[in-house]
Amino acid sequence: MLSRTFGKITGILLLCLAVGATASAQYPGGGGGMGGTGTGGTGTSRSYGSNGTAIGVGVGAAAAGAVTIALLVHHHHVVQARSEASLVGCTQSVLNGMSLKNETDNQTYALLSSGTKLQPGERVELKGNIANDASGTRTFHVRSMVTNYGACESVTAAKEKSTVVATTTP
Repeated sequence: MLSRTFGKITGILLLCLAVGATASAQYPGGGGGMGGTGTGGTGTSRSYGSNGTAIGVGVGAAAAGAVTIALLVHHHHVVQARSEASLVGCTQSVLNGMSLKNETDNQTYALLSSGTKLQPGERVELKGNIANDASGTRTFHVRSMVTNYGACESVTAAKEKSTVVATTTP
């Protein structure tokens, strides 16, 4: 990943140098004076040489800055999108807070929520980041609640409910 980033930055710098060189080439160089004894436009065009170089360097530096900012913003969004996850499951109250057992991978995550109100016993879909804490426990930093599906049914309650329905039907 570092080599890809280095390659992009090198390409951008080369592009900026090329843009700066072409902007500088639009103005004739030279350092001194009017350059001729006759009247005409040559004297005034030679006096722009040092200003033209400064303008070219300024345009190149501005382009380099804009491209660098664009790459940093893009990189930030790519990293953020890669680390964001979604979990769906039932919340449970544990000794030190809340946990959630994810329905897709059957892993239990300790929930770290800063502002999102979570109640135990609800089936929810959460967005956030997965991490492991110092003790190796899987943690989920809740960014937002996507959907609250309502109360969870425990396995025994679901079995009892189906048994009651089966025995009461004629």
